[in-house]
Amino acid sequence: MDFNKLFSSGLHCPDPADMTDVARQLAVIIPENLTLLLDGFMGAGKTFFASALAHALGVEERVSSPTYDMVNVYASHSRSIIHVDAYRLETRKAAENLGIEELLVPPWFLLVEWPNKAPELAFGETWRLTIETPSCGGRNLRLAKHLGVRVS
Repeated sequence: MDFNKLFSSGLHCPDPADMTDVARQLAVIIPENLTLLLDGFMGAGKTFFASALAHALGVEERVSSPTYDMVNVYASHSRSIIHVDAYRLETRKAAENLGIEELLVPPWFLLVEWPNKAPELAFGETWRLTIETPSCGGRNLRLAKHLGVRVS
């Protein structure tokens, strides 16, 4: 079955290694100048997946949660990767004060954890990855592509 179709309908990842494999496959199809919104409850694996994806895109350094810094920037061989954790953002103004637009020098890739806290952080083409924690264990991953383009 086609990875794109399977991923949009949902993938079950029983082990963390499976999530890493999915990240490698996703890295191949991610266009430049894309925002990926990472949805899921606390502990669902958003940062784990973001790290796996950044490494699959060529980041060599350790990728960590930007929970307290709110923004981490990484360089890969193909683009800059901006990783935002919006969990602690309380207002639209706080999101705007992060200065994300200034970091979006093409080619870029923006990862936003907790995107419902800062919907204004969706730039360029936007996709949404939902990570669920089913009662049977593991994780379910579902990708919604082509959610729109916001030109700021």
